[in-house]
Formats: sequence, structure tokens, C-alpha cells
Amino acid sequence: MEINKVKVSAPGKIILSGEHAVVYGYPEILCAVDRRLSVEIEEAGVGFDVQPIEGKALVEYAIEVVRTKLNVSGLRNLKIRIDSQIPIGSGLGSSAAFAVAITAAFFEFLKLPRSLKKINEIAYEIEKKQHGTPSGGDNTVSAYGGFLLYRKETEVFKVFSPLKTKVFPSIFLINSGKPEENTGEMVKAVKNFVLKSPGQAEMIFKEMEKITRSFLRYLSGEEQNFGDLITRNERLLEELGVVSLKTKTLIQKIEAIGGSAKISGAGGMKENSGIILAYHQDPKVLVKLANEEKLDMFRVKLGEKGVKNEQG
Repeated sequence: MEINKVKVSAPGKIILSGEHAVVYGYPEILCAVDRRLSVEIEEAGVGFDVQPIEGKALVEYAIEVVRTKLNVSGLRNLKIRIDSQIPIGSGLGSSAAFAVAITAAFFEFLKLPRSLKKINEIAYEIEKKQHGTPSGGDNTVSAYGGFLLYRKETEVFKVFSPLKTKVFPSIFLINSGKPEENTGEMVKAVKNFVLKSPGQAEMIFKEMEKITRSFLRYLSGEEQNFGDLITRNERLLEELGVVSLKTKTLIQKIEAIGGSAKISGAGGMKENSGIILAYHQDPKVLVKLANEEKLDMFRVKLGEKGVKNEQG
């Protein structure tokens, strides 16, 4: 008798523009990158085994969500293996990639017709366990892939549009290290800022939306200063208070050599701020700085495919 075994992977993501503003109904641009997380599910004779073991509690929660949403029983005697190329807690969407990959893996395991819409909805429920009230953008771009313009109108009404892009800039990512704060804490910090300074917050978010629209024009092939858009976006994120002093110092070094950089994701206030998106018209200049500063920097491809079956 053939053992039921499936393997599915989903991509991480970066945010080009609109992080934090998206929580308040403003648009953001996300794109899938070529760093992926895979989930393998195999029937086991007896017992329930998860590798790595640190992921067991979240896997158990995900299974409960899948059982409830798909109205299925069982799913107990299983071997589940998680492999990830995505740094955890750095703003690259590792938790969303996990939520999408494990949901899609159970669709394959249960031999259900694949529905990206349903997979995305279930993944969003799993994401809530990690982040409370996430925007839903991370899991959506991980499920569908490519470039997305995303807007959360209400908790139940979210709008996203796949973007046809003519331009694929050469992007590097720098891992500044895992922030001390998690995404939920960073979202709460911005909420406190909004409550304390609503006028200033609205001004920042509206300016972010203008930058997002300029990024859209750039991706569609119109003439725009890509580096300038990144720098302007970063300054607004600094005004929101989501970029640590250590990260600001690093970004200033990149700007001093003619480059541009911004955080991508929730950020971090105390020490590290997760993933930094870095750009220079001459990539060799950035590579030289990374070597001198001993930075954890790597090039990524943008617009990666979304969730996919890795079996066969």
C-alpha cells in the first residue's frame, strides 16, 4: 500500500511600500521572493511527529484550523517536516509562508481540489494566532505570488490586484537581525502613535500612499527615481518610530555611498529591525560595503511563484 506523502512550498515576501499604513486602510505593494518554506506531510503508522520540534504547537493549531474550516476529522497519525530558507521574525513573511504552505499541503494530503482563495482564507486564520490582527497581505502574496497591490478595507473585506510589471530592479536584502519586538508589538506601537498624534499619523500615511502610487508607475515602466522612492519611504517609517537607531545608522552608511535602503516589514525599535531592502545603481558598490561591514546580505529575485506542489 502506497503511503500518502505530499510536499508543498510557499515564498517569503518583501514590502516595497505601505507597511503599517496598510493596517489603516491604505494600500501596500508586496512581492514574493525566491526564499521559500516547505511543508512535507506523510502518513505515520502511529503517533504525531513534527520536525523541527519548536514548530509543534503552531502545527497543532494549524491542524485545528484546517479541521474546522474544511470540516474534516482525523489528521492525527502524521509526520510533518518544515524546511525554511526564510529567516524567522525578520519581516520576510516566514509565518505567512508557513500558514500558506501547511494549508495547501493538507489540501494535497486530503486530495481536495486546490482553491487559492480558500487556502488564503484558512492561512489568514492561522496567521491570526501569530499576529493578532494581521493585514492579510503577507499570506495573500505568499499564496498567489508575483507582485500585489493590497488594501484591507475591513476585517472581512480585503482587496488585492496582481500587478503586471515591466521592471524588475536588482534588489539586495540585508538581515539586520531579529527584532526584540514581534510584529504584534510593533503594530501596537504604531497604534499608540496614531492615538497620540492622529494628525501627524494621517499625514505620514497619505504621503506613503503617494509613494506607493509612484512605485506602481515605476513597475509599469514609467520613469521614476526608484532609489529616491525607497529613501522617502524610509524617512516616513522613521517618523512612525519603527526603525531602531542601529538600523538608521546602517541605512545612512548605504546612503553615503549613493545607495538607498528601507526596512521591509514591521521593523524594530530597540536594536535590530529585521530585513532591510537595499538598492544601488551599481550593485558592486553595495557588495563592497557589505563585505567591509560584514553584513548578512543576499540578492533576491522578485515576483516569485506563489504556493506550489513540490512532489513530482
